[in-house]
Amino acid sequence: MLERIISLYLVVFVLVLFAMCGAMLIGVVSQWYALQSEAQFIAAGMSRYGGYTTDLDAQLRAFMSQMKMDRSKARVVVSPSGGPVSWGQVVTCQITFPFRFSAGRFFTPFEVPVTGKGTSVSAYIPGTLSGVTYTSP
Repeated sequence: MLERIISLYLVVFVLVLFAMCGAMLIGVVSQWYALQSEAQFIAAGMSRYGGYTTDLDAQLRAFMSQMKMDRSKARVVVSPSGGPVSWGQVVTCQITFPFRFSAGRFFTPFEVPVTGKGTSVSAYIPGTLSGVTYTSP
């Protein structure tokens, strides 16, 4: 009789642990997917304009605000940085944001960096766009 009670508590503990780990995994995968999609979107915009522009920076800030992410904690790396690059050169965007793991008071919260990467090829031909302001993240 005692072994049934002990095994019941053990099974309930394992099921709760499995559910908590599953919920945290779903959280980190969904945040990674969002960062990956935004990084690819920024890279596609960089290919259109030849570099990182103020419009793309405003898009990134709007994304961070919508996802309730603190922009100061995010690390954004674009390559090449600075002005426009010619047609055919590779442009990349990498967004890293710390994902906070926590489960109430069961254990101390900790952060894991989640990175999304986007790559594209520049389709910018110098002299075709006007009024574009280039910046850096």
